[in-house]
Amino acid sequence: MNSSWDEMRMDKTRMMFLAVAAGFFGLAGMFMPFIIVATRRTYMNPVLWMIGGIACAGVIMIFFCKIQKRYRKNYKNLVVAKAAGGLFDEYSYYPEYGFDVAEIAATGIMRTGNRYQSEDMVEGQYKGVKFRRSDVYIAHHTQSGKSSHTTVYLRGSWLTFQYNKDFESDLQITTKDFGYEQKNTSRLFTRSTDLRHSIQTEDMEFNSMFECNCQNDSEAFYLLTPRVMQMLKLLRTELNAPFMVGFVKNMLHVAINSGKNHMEPPVFGELNPELAVMQTRTELRSICNIIDAFSMDREIFRGDTDW
Repeated sequence: MNSSWDEMRMDKTRMMFLAVAAGFFGLAGMFMPFIIVATRRTYMNPVLWMIGGIACAGVIMIFFCKIQKRYRKNYKNLVVAKAAGGLFDEYSYYPEYGFDVAEIAATGIMRTGNRYQSEDMVEGQYKGVKFRRSDVYIAHHTQSGKSSHTTVYLRGSWLTFQYNKDFESDLQITTKDFGYEQKNTSRLFTRSTDLRHSIQTEDMEFNSMFECNCQNDSEAFYLLTPRVMQMLKLLRTELNAPFMVGFVKNMLHVAINSGKNHMEPPVFGELNPELAVMQTRTELRSICNIIDAFSMDREIFRGDTDW
């Protein structure tokens, strides 16, 4: 364990040195021609200085990227393996893979924009419930002439949980500050089979925190038991970030808009193994907490009874 972290610290030091060297040669390549022209201390073509400096910076960055790739891979594998110890019945980790954008779009509960990235897939099983979790970045980029703008829809985690009970129609629950869910409440642009409508519960505190949209009122209120609503309120405090819960077929989807990419190693900041493992374990423990929360109503989410 210590030797692995020591190797990573060495790679981090190498990256910092290469980054400084690349910056030096890049700046030298850009400014040396002006110095040469101003002082006329050499007859060497200023353009050659520029090309030489930028070329050196480019070569150095190739080595930087190679070391960074190894550094990120070792960091993620080491941190996740340590953080996930004892949490799940079984799990696998794929740092370079994530959810396909088509899978997110197929849920019908999230805008997908035109910029998408997903990685750090953790999948496994906990208390009989299969889960998958991945970092997800969704944004919409527009450009008009020289100006451009990017609206970030989601930067955080997407989690799925597979239950034995099929949900005949979908129910979407979002915190009021989530912002970019696909509501499908407009009759003008939504097919009748996909149309949802807003509902209110008898829990005023819950209504002030969440917005609920569904296709079938009876099924929605069957799922939204007092215990489930209380668990969602507790999750809101625990996650400390906007989130969305969607019941689609036999899958429970949870999108957490934390505003950051998790499980990423620091390049210039301090490499703190204990803190990294603790933060990642907290992130992964949210999987267990969500399953524990919704498993309380076992007759609903385990398929033990009929509707």
